[in-house]
Amino acid sequence: MRSRRVLSFLGNAFFVFYCTAVGVYLLLRPWTGRAPMPGLLGSGFFRGFVSGLGLVHLAAGVADLRALSRALASDSDATVKSE
Repeated sequence: MRSRRVLSFLGNAFFVFYCTAVGVYLLLRPWTGRAPMPGLLGSGFFRGFVSGLGLVHLAAGVADLRALSRALASDSDATVKSE
C-alpha cells in the first residue's frame, strides 16, 4: 500500500518535471534561433503555434502540481489526525 503511494507520487512528480521542462523549451526555442528557417518552419504563425504548445505543457504541469500538493496536504492531515 505504501509503495503504491510512493510510486504514484514519483510518477506525478516526474510528470510535473516533464511538463515544465518541455513547456519552457517549446515556449522559448522557436524565438532563440540564430537564423530563421525558410518556409513554413520560419513563419511567425508556426513559431507562435509551437510556443502555444509550450504554454499548454506549462499549464498541465501547474495543474498537476496543484493536485499533487493537495494530495500531499490531505495525506499529512490524515496522518496527524490518526496520531
